[in-house]
Amino acid sequence: MITPVYCTMHHKFFKLENVDDISDIVSNKENLLWIDLNRPSQDELRRIAEEFNLHPLAVEDATKQHQRPKVEEYTNFYLVIFYSLEFDSAANKIKQVELAMFMGENYLITVHYEPIKELQEAGKRWESNVKEIEKDIGVLLYSLIDTMVDNYFPLLDKLVEDVEDLEERIFDEKHRRGNRNYVSDMLDLKRKLLLMRKIVAPERDLLNVLTRRDSPIFSEQTRIYFQDVYDHLVRVTDTVDGYRDLLSSAVDANLAVISNDLNTVMRTLTVFSIILMADALVAGVYGMNFVNIPELHWEYGYVYFWVVIVIVSGALFYYFKRKGWF
Repeated sequence: MITPVYCTMHHKFFKLENVDDISDIVSNKENLLWIDLNRPSQDELRRIAEEFNLHPLAVEDATKQHQRPKVEEYTNFYLVIFYSLEFDSAANKIKQVELAMFMGENYLITVHYEPIKELQEAGKRWESNVKEIEKDIGVLLYSLIDTMVDNYFPLLDKLVEDVEDLEERIFDEKHRRGNRNYVSDMLDLKRKLLLMRKIVAPERDLLNVLTRRDSPIFSEQTRIYFQDVYDHLVRVTDTVDGYRDLLSSAVDANLAVISNDLNTVMRTLTVFSIILMADALVAGVYGMNFVNIPELHWEYGYVYFWVVIVIVSGALFYYFKRKGWF
């Protein structure tokens, strides 16, 4: 579906009803045109590609999903691949939606195959930003990218909260009694952090290119705003890296806690084994088949036997308790 919107030089926004008017609008360099392609058909893509003289390789990158975030320069336009990220609580995973953007001197074409909620918010930001920033198509690109990057932070906060909660549960003895193995939770969080970094790190490099390259499309004033988005991505990347390291340390800590708990159990079992061995020694002596064992004929020999067992067991128990074995 093709949804075109354009802005005049007087900062007035209009909804374009007839896509056949695209050529007339783009031919006037004072106009800015945004065309959103949501699940476009092959005919729609071909029509747009012919209208704007888009390179076939760039169109192929836009149609094939799971591209790496990047910016590529062609003769008359740029191709930018960016991602929208949000947490799908129902599926307990990060949902990623690819957005391909063809940017020319006075137009921006966005292509995506799943709904992106940030697009509507980006349109509102464009209307407000274009009044404050020098009018060029870079303002629209900035509005789109900045809106998507701002939505990274709630997702990042969710992952940070999960990592910290997991770390607390590892060292909480009450939780450990119910579940001593948090490996599956750790691996799930590591996968989420890795996925986020695989997307955010290339996007950081992408913004670095846009802010440092001498581009005739962006004005110097607009390039400053891209630097602000770059700083946000650096912050997200650093936070993801920091909590990935923290999660790796939590894995080691979990193994250490499990090993320590196992040692405690083994020491406790060892203590009672030694106590039972001493009792078995006393019982074994009087269970031998020798005739001349003086105590066998005592009237209270059985009582004395249990008194000895209690004394020996109590003494050993007190000794190991003082040693702190359990």
